Amino acid sequence: MKKILCILACTVGLSTTALANESAVVLQEAFVAGLLANDPQALADCYADDAINFPLSSMVGHGPDSVAESWAGFFSKFRIIAAELSDGHLETHGDTAIAWGFFNLVAEPRDGGEAVKFVGRYMDVARNIDGSWLYVADHASMPFPSAEE
Repeated sequence: MKKILCILACTVGLSTTALANESAVVLQEAFVAGLLANDPQALADCYADDAINFPLSSMVGHGPDSVAESWAGFFSKFRIIAAELSDGHLETHGDTAIAWGFFNLVAEPRDGGEAVKFVGRYMDVARNIDGSWLYVADHASMPFPSAEE
């Protein structure tokens, strides 16, 4: 269980330049692409300098460096082989976008063993900053396992 909590230390690549002048949907696509590339820097590039995220391994993370560090730890132990967002909702209000839904990740342990499936939910806020959509708040979580698990 502790391993699983550390795995999803933060949630969701293209460089920020590629995100310029596009809709907030492109930001989600960039995040999923970063996951599939197993690239912590591509994921960090999706966040504003003052972004806040809520990694499971600590109470709060600040900025892209926190995102990169968290995902680098995950990618040192696992390789994502499938990633998808489902039942997603995205509302754009001017330069702010709000998104929520579910995620499914399949990851292979780097030291061998069967692939692990991670299913959870996400909610994030993005802002169009100087023509680029970037996350300013991000929260992903997985339900606690029941007592029977």
